[in-house]
Amino acid sequence: MGLLDRFRSRRAHDLAGMTGLPPTGIRVGTDDGFRAVVDERGTVALAGRDHVVEWWIGGDDRWYAPATEAAVRQVRPGDAPVVETRMRVHGADVVATTWAGQADGSQGPAVVVELTNETAVPVAVAVAVRAAPGGRIHRLAVDGRRLVADDEVAAVVDRAPGRHALVDAAGDLWDEVVGGRATVEPPAPVHCRSGLAAGALVVPLPHRAALRVAVPGGDLAGDPAALFPPVERVLAGWASRLDRAATVDVPDGDGSRSLLADLLLADPEPAGVLELARWGLPSEALGRLDGLGGRSLALGLVVAAADDDPDDLAALAELFAAADEATAAGDARARARAAVRGVDDDPADPDGRPAGRLRALARTVVRPSADGLDLLPVAPDAWRGRPVEVHGLATPSGRLGFAVRWHGERPALLWELQRHPVPEEGPDRDAVLRIPGLDPSFATTEASGEVLLAAAADPRPPDR
Repeated sequence: MGLLDRFRSRRAHDLAGMTGLPPTGIRVGTDDGFRAVVDERGTVALAGRDHVVEWWIGGDDRWYAPATEAAVRQVRPGDAPVVETRMRVHGADVVATTWAGQADGSQGPAVVVELTNETAVPVAVAVAVRAAPGGRIHRLAVDGRRLVADDEVAAVVDRAPGRHALVDAAGDLWDEVVGGRATVEPPAPVHCRSGLAAGALVVPLPHRAALRVAVPGGDLAGDPAALFPPVERVLAGWASRLDRAATVDVPDGDGSRSLLADLLLADPEPAGVLELARWGLPSEALGRLDGLGGRSLALGLVVAAADDDPDDLAALAELFAAADEATAAGDARARARAAVRGVDDDPADPDGRPAGRLRALARTVVRPSADGLDLLPVAPDAWRGRPVEVHGLATPSGRLGFAVRWHGERPALLWELQRHPVPEEGPDRDAVLRIPGLDPSFATTEASGEVLLAAAADPRPPDR
């Protein structure tokens, strides 16, 4: 029995995600395992916590809540897990930019919400803490610039609040704030046997000014504006990290870099380990093994997940190589080359999770064939005349990069395949590269080159 078979034969079991995060929204987090989700309305929920944090805006005409306003839009300004939520307030926007960061010093991680007032007038910001769905807050207190829920710091603002509001199950926090009943002096803590305590800190926000709110993972006591790096530094850090990964850029498709960022923050799973290895992040893939129950057991789970799929076996080989398991890596590569002989030509369907979407994206641009690789096996009509780029993607034949550029009706193909070494004996041979989605007549065994392909066939039916 080879090493690959030994890994496969170890007992596998299913592991459920233990973060307790909402299933929808954009996940943010830090390398130490701190995780949170920002939903489509800007609400922040931390893993393992019973509370969520919202923000409401008091304009010069009325109060606005993102949860109920129609004019709320959300975008991701780059590849990093950073979320921008915009809400129209009396003709202009208040913008909440949200990310996760590590505080300077030893005060731990937090989600940072930076609210910027783009309206022409001052507004009020109510930073509200309430029980999460299924959660409970039995005691809520104001502690200077902090709201403390059941002895956990729930939210910290970067300046002294102008007003405060706390309610138990008999009160309604929205009515308390909107009705002008928030008090200048901090109220006494509230106790609620049913766990429905809620509270808000109300802070004035001048025109063109910004307010920082921290939703911490620990006992944060300092000023969020001073302790956490600016969003530009977070974006730059993620960009540097993702620069090491493979990339796929296709028209109107998922961005591989943003999906990889999402995968790095997702719960550990065997499919995710394979994708990190496939996309050129093997050290990150190895780091996920501990989250799957330790390296020995986790490798067995990942091997089982790869099954005999040639694409997944190629990714598995990258993982074994990073783990200094040279014999197992060679075994996986040999099996990947052998498995392509009977590969199913249907692309994988994304399952909504980052790992499934990355796998589907990879199979959109390259699939193993009986004797090599098919680049762009199916090129949608919408891609006609538009560029495609692939860099450093793991395949059964080696790491692949290629680009398609257009010269009028004719596509130009540039490619480079970094071949894996193959045994001196056996049926292996140089991979044949084809591009059936653009020019079915083209085939080559050259590891690199460029060529002007035949004009793409007209996708329109002939006139009758």
